[in-house]
Amino acid sequence: MAPEQTRKHVHIVGLSYVSLYFSDLNGAVAFYSAIFGPPTSVDDEKDIYGWRLGATWLTRLPSKIGTAPEGNPRNTEFAIQVSSPADVDRFYQELLQAGAKTCMPPDDTKMYEPMRFACVDDPFGVRIDVYCPR
Repeated sequence: MAPEQTRKHVHIVGLSYVSLYFSDLNGAVAFYSAIFGPPTSVDDEKDIYGWRLGATWLTRLPSKIGTAPEGNPRNTEFAIQVSSPADVDRFYQELLQAGAKTCMPPDDTKMYEPMRFACVDDPFGVRIDVYCPR
């Protein structure tokens, strides 16, 4: 487990509940369903779609309830840890096949620790990192 971080009086133990707001919510739900399968949680009345990914949730919401009602997320990125370096390569290819654009192809690197890393940009401008510590 990664070390916990303390900033001033707040003890950070992880990142959870990544939520992104889309003007083309149906297109975003279709793209992420192609990657992760159907949403784990759906609130049809509020147009909230959630995928349980490991210990947290990835949520898609309509932009009309976000901070920029006319737009999509901007400069947004999230990271998905997979179980093996080979899975980085496989998942990267699946993301491209689903319609994402290449940003950085799989490579062995050292960011915060030695890892296999790749990233793509989804059709809505969100950057998706895929990594596995080595």
